[in-house]
Amino acid sequence: RKYGLNFTIADTTGPGGLFRALRTYPLMRDLARDIVDVAKPDCWLLNYSNPMSMNMKSLLHTTGERATGRNGVNAVGLCHSVQGTYAARMRDIGVDPDDAHFECSGINHMNFFSKLQHNDGRDLYPELFKIADEKIGDGYEAVRYELLKRLGYAVTESSEHNAEYCAHFMPHEGMIEKYRIPVDEYLRRCDGAVEEFEATVSFARSDEPMDREKIKKSHEYGSVIANAIVTGEPSVVYGNMLNDGAIPNLPDTAIVETPTLVDRNGCRLTRVDPMQYQLLNYVMPHVCQHELFIEAAMDGRRDKVYQAAFADPLTAATMPMDKIVEMCDELIVAHGMEKDGGVLPDLDKTPSRVPTSGKQFSPPTPEELRASWDEAKKHTSNEDVLENWHVHPATAEDEPHAVLDDRGLLSNADAWKAATTNGDESIAVGKLLELGITPANALAYAEIDSIHDRDATLRLPLGKHLKGWINGEPIPFAHTHGEGRKTTISLRQGKNGLLLEMRNAKQSAAIAAFVSKPNF
Repeated sequence: RKYGLNFTIADTTGPGGLFRALRTYPLMRDLARDIVDVAKPDCWLLNYSNPMSMNMKSLLHTTGERATGRNGVNAVGLCHSVQGTYAARMRDIGVDPDDAHFECSGINHMNFFSKLQHNDGRDLYPELFKIADEKIGDGYEAVRYELLKRLGYAVTESSEHNAEYCAHFMPHEGMIEKYRIPVDEYLRRCDGAVEEFEATVSFARSDEPMDREKIKKSHEYGSVIANAIVTGEPSVVYGNMLNDGAIPNLPDTAIVETPTLVDRNGCRLTRVDPMQYQLLNYVMPHVCQHELFIEAAMDGRRDKVYQAAFADPLTAATMPMDKIVEMCDELIVAHGMEKDGGVLPDLDKTPSRVPTSGKQFSPPTPEELRASWDEAKKHTSNEDVLENWHVHPATAEDEPHAVLDDRGLLSNADAWKAATTNGDESIAVGKLLELGITPANALAYAEIDSIHDRDATLRLPLGKHLKGWINGEPIPFAHTHGEGRKTTISLRQGKNGLLLEMRNAKQSAAIAAFVSKPNF
């Protein structure tokens, strides 16, 4: 931020991902060596940590062949972006994910659907292209849909991630606002993760029983892999492993994400077609950064750190080379090296003919970092406002249940009046329904899309005498001083229907609703 580089998540690539990988390298190196020393030969390590590709290189190159990473520990990197995005895109075009199939190839977070096909043989890409402009206009996954329009294929990772993987959005005037790019989003997620961790620890130490109804298999691949290795029942997942020809036009040493067969023999990538050149162009700068990272970490090369940062498209579009070097030097000082009590490998072990910035820096204090963090968070929000609504008069006590289908979603939206916040956070229900001075009952419906099952906070600062349902189940409202009604709701993966009933509403009646953002 000090050098003018905006970021959203910064955990996968660019200077944020690079230094995350460098400070994680000593841990991954030692973990991999411990596995070699004490584990059985058929032990498998499942890595869920970002930066996925660089962490996988740390595991493989420190225990396998020095240059190639071959014959390192048995390890596979796992993410939920492939299966999560597939389900989301199918929901966007009204197709049940079970009624279609797909194939992906690329690298983690920059993987592309080479095939999206209905089980009856139809190509589903035309359906996605049909809605792309509408989604971009609504600000829904706008970066992803813009990339779909321009590259011709759907990418697997979120808009907030891909906004910082390329140079086409954040460096250009007005693009952050147009595409609703949440700069500094990761700071909010970090605070949310800490709060969630503390709540989990508190719950684990209490006598409160677990809700068995909420315990079910998630869309993560870990349990599928464990089951396939132990029982021999084969499965196909998407894993991150050494390429070795799986994607023919990517380097063999790249960490790629393709269909992965799992059985008693462990995980094996399957071979797919070569990537389209426009997609290859998108991922190759990051593949080069991964290779420069592992050289920097293993050989102690400060110059390779600079060059890895040069390779990042967003960084290169934001600042000149001398400023990139200066930024890297300051980040190295901020982290410190292992040999001096810090966390990075020794990056000055090998002499270099590439000059440093020549500047002296002092490590930031925790207080300075916290103040910077808090200042940045003033411009971020922990909540999403529900923007798209349908409203309708209510005439009977039992009508809320009558208008929902068996999933708790609105069964006949065409008969309701559609409304959007259009930049305002509230919906003028009374005016939309042309209510007079005589109080009447009204219904308001909105949908909440969730990439996975989670609990969320619902806040309703406006609207009196409310009753509510989420997916057809009653919502127990609690009043919070100064914040209206606030409660916890359980969201399922996919669409969730929020139905609110306003009793004794008048012409001035309005409603607003906010839902806490996910932590991951």
